[in-house]
Amino acid sequence: MPAPTGRLDEFLVAHAHAFTRAELVRGWSRRRLENGVMSGVVTRILPGVYCAATHRDDPVVRGEALNLWQPGGAVTGALALHLHAVPLPNPPVADYAVPSGQHHRVPAWVRLRQGALGRVRMSARGVTTVTTERAVIDAWSTAPPSGRREVLHQALWSRICTWQQVRRELARTPRVPARHELQRVLGWFEAGATTPLEVRARYETFADPRFAAFEWQAELRLRGRRVRADMLHRAARLVVELDGHRYHSSRAAQQRDRERSTDLAAAGYLTVRFGWDDLASRPKWCRERLLQVLAARLTRAL
Repeated sequence: MPAPTGRLDEFLVAHAHAFTRAELVRGWSRRRLENGVMSGVVTRILPGVYCAATHRDDPVVRGEALNLWQPGGAVTGALALHLHAVPLPNPPVADYAVPSGQHHRVPAWVRLRQGALGRVRMSARGVTTVTTERAVIDAWSTAPPSGRREVLHQALWSRICTWQQVRRELARTPRVPARHELQRVLGWFEAGATTPLEVRARYETFADPRFAAFEWQAELRLRGRRVRADMLHRAARLVVELDGHRYHSSRAAQQRDRERSTDLAAAGYLTVRFGWDDLASRPKWCRERLLQVLAARLTRAL
């Protein structure tokens, strides 16, 4: 805890963290803490744990509060994933794993998950969490059926864990909703899919028969060297690149991508690019545009 200075309410507003009642009483006094709560500036976020009311929805503050409230537990599920990878969604309900047999009354923003925690814990932004692969399994379990794959895709895309780690965690977790579906998706990686983006493209966005003529991870020879296309329609000389900017972020990698596209164009291939956001937010648009390009290329080839 930072050294207590100034007024209690000003201190808590200036520090987006959770603190125990004992810490605050020791630094100021019980009366000042109670006055802060009565004024609405300070809030009791969990039994014996306080923060500034303006910070009560902060994910780090929530994680810290849970750790202070039940030190033997660990944050799991979607909140843990968000703490490890900030771009992932910050959920309205925080899942907290505690040992079996513990029963506590909790506010609406907390959902307890009882069971064996395992020995390995991780830390994210100062908050103790379960391992990221365990968090993926728990987030999958609590997500609505229509959102389960999105949980897995986003976690793997952010690279906070691998599909192999998730598969091992799944094998040692006894009860998982839609286990067979999760096993099937992980099996696509085992069968050779190279990235979450490819899995999403191959088995969801471009899975219908209209795209059956496309080859996946197809090899081409250009100017004496081999290149691999994510999707290739040989008759139309059409290449689809799944643009994983998170994996191609360095300047050298971007330069290689540009040279590759230029070499493909020189050999008569048209390159169409789709990114993660395209496949996730507008899959219908991706399908329609690719089919339009394909039709135009095949017409020109006649």
